[in-house]
Amino acid sequence: MKAKGFALAAAGLMAVPLILIVGGSGHAQSGKYCSVSVSVGDQGGGTPGPVTAAGVQLDAEQTGNAQTIARVAREKGLPTRAAAIALMTAMQESSLRRLPPTAGHDAAGLFQQRSVVGWGTPEQVLDPIYSANAFYFGVPSQHIPGLTSVVGWERMDMADAAETVQVSGVGYQYRKWADFGTALAQSLSGGDTNKAVTCTDATPAALAGPAVNNVINRAMSQLGVPYVWGGGEPTGPTTGFCGDNTGWLNGSCFASSHAGFDCSSLVQYAWWPYVHLPRVTTQQYEAGQHIPIGATLPGDLVFWQSGPEGIYHVAMVLVNDAGKIQIVEAPRTGLSVRVRDLPLTESHLMSTAVRLSAPDVPGTVPGGGGAGGTPTAAKAP
Repeated sequence: MKAKGFALAAAGLMAVPLILIVGGSGHAQSGKYCSVSVSVGDQGGGTPGPVTAAGVQLDAEQTGNAQTIARVAREKGLPTRAAAIALMTAMQESSLRRLPPTAGHDAAGLFQQRSVVGWGTPEQVLDPIYSANAFYFGVPSQHIPGLTSVVGWERMDMADAAETVQVSGVGYQYRKWADFGTALAQSLSGGDTNKAVTCTDATPAALAGPAVNNVINRAMSQLGVPYVWGGGEPTGPTTGFCGDNTGWLNGSCFASSHAGFDCSSLVQYAWWPYVHLPRVTTQQYEAGQHIPIGATLPGDLVFWQSGPEGIYHVAMVLVNDAGKIQIVEAPRTGLSVRVRDLPLTESHLMSTAVRLSAPDVPGTVPGGGGAGGTPTAAKAP
C-alpha cells in the first residue's frame, strides 16, 4: 500500500446538508452543494485568509496548503480537474494539514505518502510543494506512478482516479470530498474570485453572532478527520490511547497510531478561541447555561447519558429549524467527524443542552470553564 487512507468516515456523511459560513459576513447558507468564488489572496503579512468551500471554511494553514496544491497544478500546466482531485484527496487524507508520521506508521504530509515505499524522505513528504508534485507526477525513480500516469484519469470518476494513485484500500472515502475539491479548485484556478458564495437550499436560522460563526467553521473544518479515543486538543488533532474496550479497531490500537478527535475534544477545539472548555464531557455539561434541547441554537452543545456510564457523548448544534436539529460530531472509533440529523427521540439523548457565552470579538475568553481535565477517564470522549 503506497499511501494510507487516513480518515475513515461515515458513508452517509454527504447525505445531509452542510452549513456554510461566509467568513466575516455573519451570513449563513445551507446546501448540499455550494458554488464558491471568493477571494483567497493574502490578507496582509503574507498570511492566507480563510476561504469558504463546499460547506467548509478552511483556516490559514489549510488555505495555504490548498493554494500550494492548486498553484503546483497551474504551474505545471495541468487542468483544474487535476487540482480538484488532489484537493479532494488531501482533504480526506489529512484535512489539508501537514500531518507528521505517528508511532508505527510512516505515512505523513498532505497526502499521507509513505517514505518506506519510496514516496520520498520523511522531510520531503512533509513539504507541500514536493508532495503535490509527487501526487501529480509520481516518483519515477521508485516506479511509483502519479495521477498523470493513470491512463484516462481526466475522464475517470474522481475518487477512482485518486485511489489508483493512493492505493488506500478505502478509495470510496474520497468521493465525499469531490464537490469540495471541485469548488475549491475552481476558486483557486485564477479565474474571477470576487463573487459571493451561493448555495442551493434555503437559508437556515440565523447564527448567534460572528463568534459562533467562527466556532462552527472550526468544527466543520475537521470533517473527515477520524475519531480517536483520547485524541485532539485545542490546537488540532492528535493521537490518543486505548483502554480495555476503547480505541481499538480490527484488533489494533487505532487511537495510538492515528491523529484525530474524540467527541469532547472536537467541541473543545471548536470553542477554544472564545471559551476554554474543560476536556471531558461531564465537566463540559457544567460549563454553561442549561436550556431545553428544543430551544437550542447553532453552537449549543447536546449530550447523551446512560445509567452505568453517565454522560458519555457530546455534539454541537449546527441548525435547529423548528425542532429539526442537525449536529456535527466525532461519533466513535471507525468513523470520522461528520454532520447528521438528530432525532429528538434518539436513545440516551439528554433533554437539557448547554449554551456557552461567546463574545463577538475573537480572542476574548469569558470567565468560567477552564482548561482542566485529562482524557484518562471512561467519559473522556
